[in-house]
Amino acid sequence: MKRLLKDWRIILLVIALLTAFYYISPSSGEGIVVQSVSTNSPFYGKLTPGESLSWANEVDLAEPADFYQFDNFTGVFRFKHSGQLDLTNIDSPGLGVTVNKKPTSQISLGMDLVGGVRVLLQPVEENVSTEMIMQAISTLETRINVYGLRESRIQPITDIEGNSYIQIEMAGGSLLEIEDLLEQEGNFEAKIPISIEYKDNKGTFSVAGQEYSVELIGEGKVKIMEQILEINDTFSLNSMEFEHINTSKNMTVLAATVFTGDDIRSVCMVNQPGICDSAVFPRGEGYRFQFTVFVSEEGAQKFADITKGMKSRIDPNTGESYLDGQLVLFLDENTITTLSISSDLAGRVMTNPQVTGYRPTYDEAKAEKLTLQSILTSGALPIDLETVKVDQVSPTLGQEFINSAFKAAGIAALAIALVIFIRYRKIKLVIPMVLWAGFELVLILGGSAAIGHTLDLASIAGIIAALGTGIDVQIMIIDEILLGTKEKTYTLKQQIKKAFFIVFSAATTTIAAMIPLMLIGIGVMRGFAIVTAMGILLGVFISRPAFGKFAEKLLEKDVEKE
Repeated sequence: MKRLLKDWRIILLVIALLTAFYYISPSSGEGIVVQSVSTNSPFYGKLTPGESLSWANEVDLAEPADFYQFDNFTGVFRFKHSGQLDLTNIDSPGLGVTVNKKPTSQISLGMDLVGGVRVLLQPVEENVSTEMIMQAISTLETRINVYGLRESRIQPITDIEGNSYIQIEMAGGSLLEIEDLLEQEGNFEAKIPISIEYKDNKGTFSVAGQEYSVELIGEGKVKIMEQILEINDTFSLNSMEFEHINTSKNMTVLAATVFTGDDIRSVCMVNQPGICDSAVFPRGEGYRFQFTVFVSEEGAQKFADITKGMKSRIDPNTGESYLDGQLVLFLDENTITTLSISSDLAGRVMTNPQVTGYRPTYDEAKAEKLTLQSILTSGALPIDLETVKVDQVSPTLGQEFINSAFKAAGIAALAIALVIFIRYRKIKLVIPMVLWAGFELVLILGGSAAIGHTLDLASIAGIIAALGTGIDVQIMIIDEILLGTKEKTYTLKQQIKKAFFIVFSAATTTIAAMIPLMLIGIGVMRGFAIVTAMGILLGVFISRPAFGKFAEKLLEKDVEKE
């Protein structure tokens, strides 16, 4: 036994099991999880889907009911989210937030098991490019982030005929929520903050090269062109809207709106040489992205008026020169991101500027480009989509599926143990074979949690298929050890090698059959293929070599007696 525990195959299995337990262990922390936040909620902009809520108005939140008891509350509401204390003012009854219990483990369950809706969307136009499909997905994901909608899983799907689809899964959600997701279209604005420093309660700022005076006349109050402005007040100057953001004893911050959704004529989605750019390419140790934006003459002029004469600075990380002011992008008055402005754009009227950026990896650069393109188009979908299939599962039915799955697993385990005992008549073989099946189950669940795969009914079918092949392999190994050595043609080690040659051949064939389903499978078929292939790979390279070594030691004396 000591020699067995020192074998590298057993050590690898133990390490893999510990890693799997780590990934499927109960989620840390206490409280409840935010599922969605409506746009008219007093928590809008403060809470985001996926965040945890642990405390509210002197009450520890352990169940959704602990939070929903405040549905009729009005006044200042104090709460703790993601470990931070915050507050909001509730003017009228209604929280506008849906919450759920914190998951008991880090395994993500699909809508088949917890209830929800799955929608398959198809572009109305034919021959839509992959870039447009990915842009549509990025737009939908941006809407989820901006509008505080329920977390969803959005992925591109291609069928065997090459037709492209977009699949949206919303666990615990409804068809109405997905319809809202598809219909949302935001109000885009781009603003440039202007900081005005005071000397003797007076300062100046410049628009189109002309100086304008600002005077501090009280706490939070300033005087600009004979107008007295409090914080959040707005005023117009040179056909441009300004907002009074903040004022302290030493400084006032204004925000000039240089672009709105009406100013964005179009955004280059697909690279068209000689017309517009949209690309991601290597740059240094990372990747740079760029794309062209076509803006109106009015918008380009407002941008030039604000940036004319603006001071510049050198970025110590890149060595490039940028203006002191930055372009802040808003969608429905929510800050989305901030862009640096190259110093060579100061005061220039450009109707086709380029947006550029840099990220460490290709995927990050591509994702950032798609997100920015979505924002600049005001969250409008680049293609028209039609619903071709809708699947809905109630939470009650999902819970019944889970209970049925546990019952089926228990019955299957007993049936397997009985068949193995009938075949070999040795209890010492039944226990390790069933135990190894349990090991493979833990490895598959841990692998699913590690890669972020959502388990649904098809995935459970894949787990059953993988465990079934695992039992087949164990029987094959045992048969080779007990029956193959009777002929005395091969040694014990040679018999095990012979068994593993068959094992690897069968695994290769099965995985090859799963690859088409992973690449072109629609909906649940892809989940089945992924879990089946993952289970077989984990078994072939981790659990089954360890079982072969264990079986060799376990049956060594039995073989010697033959």
